[in-house]
Amino acid sequence: MARISIKEVDGMKKISKRILSDSRGVTAVEFALIMPFFFLLLFAIIDFGWYFYSQHTIQFATREGTRLALVGVQLKDKDGNEMSREDSIIKTIQDNAALAVDPAALQISIYPVAAGYSDPEGWEESQNPGSGGDYMRVRVRYTYHFLTPLIGNFFPSGANVIQAQALYRNELF
Repeated sequence: MARISIKEVDGMKKISKRILSDSRGVTAVEFALIMPFFFLLLFAIIDFGWYFYSQHTIQFATREGTRLALVGVQLKDKDGNEMSREDSIIKTIQDNAALAVDPAALQISIYPVAAGYSDPEGWEESQNPGSGGDYMRVRVRYTYHFLTPLIGNFFPSGANVIQAQALYRNELF
């Protein structure tokens, strides 16, 4: 069995002390450990910020379409021809929502409400602006797809339906 001298032990202590006190590369390791969490947090903030911005914009567009609908105003198309009431409401909603979402992807329903303010059968495809004095509902739905796949995994198929609605009574026009 080989014996280790005190000189060799002192040399090993010096080497191990030098290795343990050397902090080169520690910053790079810490950076590599922290950055994935930082980027996840950053992209989650951006993704949810855009989600809430889209939600707010759709609510605003629905409110603007409802304001137009309740007084019975009809817009003119680009050729100067008068549009129908339902087309005027839809165009107003789409124009106001276009900043945040694709207007073609909006599902817009306009229909008179049933007794007790409940939804009638088949309201999903309805485009009926009603007549003077009717109680009406405008409902807009949009499927928001999350930008960050990791955030999207918390929702079915990586998307969530944003829905905005407004209930109003048509003026007597």
